[in-house]
Amino acid sequence: MKKFKFRLENVLELRTKTLEDRQLEMAAIQARLNEANNKLDSLEQSRLQAKGDLENILGAGENIEFIRVKNYQDYIAKLDDDISIQHKVIADIENELELKQEEVREALKAKKMLEKLKEKEYKAFLKDFEQREAKELDDIALTRYRGPGV
Repeated sequence: MKKFKFRLENVLELRTKTLEDRQLEMAAIQARLNEANNKLDSLEQSRLQAKGDLENILGAGENIEFIRVKNYQDYIAKLDDDISIQHKVIADIENELELKQEEVREALKAKKMLEKLKEKEYKAFLKDFEQREAKELDDIALTRYRGPGV
């Protein structure tokens, strides 16, 4: 039996490699998104801590240091700005991730199309092989039935 060889095997391997590359790129973007979300959480925690500290200072009521209060207010305003910027960074990364996910879907679709074609060709190969084998068996049976030399 001759071995099955898919005529577009190189193209299939290339599409598989492309899919893997796109998936790795998507994973890197997802890692960046996770990191950006962690940074946002950290900024929000810092803001809550600073607000709590400022409320404690103001709640003490006695000997309020206005410079210290002003420093806390400035720090909280800076954290608000940083949080706003971080939200924009996260939105940009999410858009990038969405585009990469679409690329992955397209690469997967292209790969699956070739895999289905390979499967179809393999089934045709097996059918052809079975037909040839049946014909050979028929020829052998016919030769035996007729006998040698007829």
